[in-house]
Amino acid sequence: MEDSGKTFSSEEEEANYWKDLAMTYKQRAENTQEELREFQEGSREYEAELETQLQQIETRNRDLLSENNRLRMELETIKVPRRSLNRQRRRWSPLAASSWSLRLNLGEV
Repeated sequence: MEDSGKTFSSEEEEANYWKDLAMTYKQRAENTQEELREFQEGSREYEAELETQLQQIETRNRDLLSENNRLRMELETIKVPRRSLNRQRRRWSPLAASSWSLRLNLGEV
């Protein structure tokens, strides 16, 4: 608050002083209100932008989780035949070696 102990030479001077002071405070209040409105508008726009980004990220995350699950299932379907092939290969490997050895001995190779 301004110094209220100020002395004036006339009532008109005092009235003008208080009018000027009131106008100064009024202008400050209006400027502050305008800054607040601008800040609130900017905040709403920023919030809307963040909401949009969040929705996009959540959608991307769901898509990636779905793709991950699909790939895991595909991997499992590949693992089963691979295990079976490995078992067959272990079973046939000694036979193939014997067959190769026989062919060498017979001169077929």
